[in-house]
Amino acid sequence: MKALNETSVRPDVVVWTLGGGEIATSYGANCTAVLGRDATLLVDPLIAPAHARLVEEAVARRTTVPVRWVALTHHHTDHALGSSWFARRGATVVAHEACGDGMRSFHPGLIAERRRDPAIAGLFADAESAAPALTFTDGVTIDLGGVEARIFHPGHGHTPGDSVVHLPGQSVVVTGDLVSNGYHVNFEDASIEGFSRGLERLLALDADAYVPGHGAPGGREIVEAEREYLAALRKLAGEGMERGEPGDALVARIRETFPGLLLEMVLPDTARRFYEA
Repeated sequence: MKALNETSVRPDVVVWTLGGGEIATSYGANCTAVLGRDATLLVDPLIAPAHARLVEEAVARRTTVPVRWVALTHHHTDHALGSSWFARRGATVVAHEACGDGMRSFHPGLIAERRRDPAIAGLFADAESAAPALTFTDGVTIDLGGVEARIFHPGHGHTPGDSVVHLPGQSVVVTGDLVSNGYHVNFEDASIEGFSRGLERLLALDADAYVPGHGAPGGREIVEAEREYLAALRKLAGEGMERGEPGDALVARIRETFPGLLLEMVLPDTARRFYEA
């Protein structure tokens, strides 16, 4: 299995990813570790227990403090499904209540479907659906010992159950898929207007560092770039509708406007959603 890539955002904030844009690498999703004196918090431990175990090994190289908390930014499996590994090992999984609903609704069927695919069946052989043990409506604050993690719901943006993890003492925000850097956005469960509001909330936190759901961490410029991406999609969709172009023409225009971004597989659904918006 491919090795994790590691980025130290702060001495006590570390990001791991398998990169790429395939299911075998969790579609390039990021897992963030927040290392406190008394507890370690993981955010989004990837798509399967096999990947979660890689994260566990990486944490052990950084600290002897156990993973006591796992926060999920939303229910999509590339971020949430690996959490069951840590739940079985005693960690408390925390998420918005709508994220929990999404996990219960979609994970069992997706696991069964992937086990029927010989190409990826092994990756999901020991995957299981495990709903969060602790859910919230607005937010929750966790003291890790010297590090405070504020987990809050920014509204229905990327999904109905989005969460953002704000580390005020470190001036770091873990954004989930409200921000992607070098990747197209999956809008299948999104509110387009809510997505825009979510980005404004992220910018209002005025953090020095933002960890996106996919791609390299950066400053507020990566949040601003996502806002520009959203505005460009609106413009392209508006022009396409004026010309009466079908969805595949909009997909082509998005590709031309943003060459090189990963996860082009989501673009047909993006075209549909923006034509509906």
